[in-house]
Amino acid sequence: MPKIILKDAFYSPFSEEFADKSIEQSAEQIRAVIRQHTQSIGADRDYSYSDAGHHYLCSTMMDSVFSAGAIASGNLLESDALVSQSFTHAYECACWGYCLRYHFEHKPHQPLLAISILDINSMEMKYWSENEQWGKSGFGITTLFFEIQQEGDAADLLHTGVASGGNNIISFASFAKQVARKCQASTLSLPFFPESMSFPVRRSLKDVALLSDGHAHYGHAFGSDPWIAFINDHQQQDFADQNIVFGSLALRGYYCFADVSVAVNVHTRHF
Repeated sequence: MPKIILKDAFYSPFSEEFADKSIEQSAEQIRAVIRQHTQSIGADRDYSYSDAGHHYLCSTMMDSVFSAGAIASGNLLESDALVSQSFTHAYECACWGYCLRYHFEHKPHQPLLAISILDINSMEMKYWSENEQWGKSGFGITTLFFEIQQEGDAADLLHTGVASGGNNIISFASFAKQVARKCQASTLSLPFFPESMSFPVRRSLKDVALLSDGHAHYGHAFGSDPWIAFINDHQQQDFADQNIVFGSLALRGYYCFADVSVAVNVHTRHF
């Protein structure tokens, strides 16, 4: 049976004062945070970041920063680890799920991988600071380290697609309920949305345990939301050796759900 095992999960928020920094300072701070995350992977364990077959960088909002040449995505990672890397923003908040799906399909010989979710308002765009679609925004970097066990069909663990119809939130709630039933999930971790958006989703999942909605504190932190919830809640309730379904929804309707096995000695940290 295939498994997606979460071994490490880190989150570093970026404060509002970050907007006062220059693009060069922004790039250096992003590099420093990713360096801190990658150096923390496998701490005091029998693996490290350098064992990763690939490092996926993904984002909802930083495509304009990279395409404008303000920051080079290829210069954000240390080169001495010799871990191949790539960047994508095509699926917005759901990018991390599509990265997992790609790895399952195209790199089955590489059981370890890293995913970093970057959403930093380096160019101070007002659209990203707060928006009627999702309320206030939260900025930061999440880094995840997974072990993939390939036996069997990944379709049992990964669910991706595009919500159809006029209301993506209602469609997402319906998909979440279907995935929870299919995965026999007892716990889900979902995006941070304002009450008007999160209420119908959470109401439709009243028979499933849901991790905390941190919108009041973090805002909508894009693809990082379900992982922040896990990192925080794990400090209060030990989820080691349990299964959790993580889900994200993009503005354009892309969604992803992943049935993840939490490692017995999972390493989490909120920097």
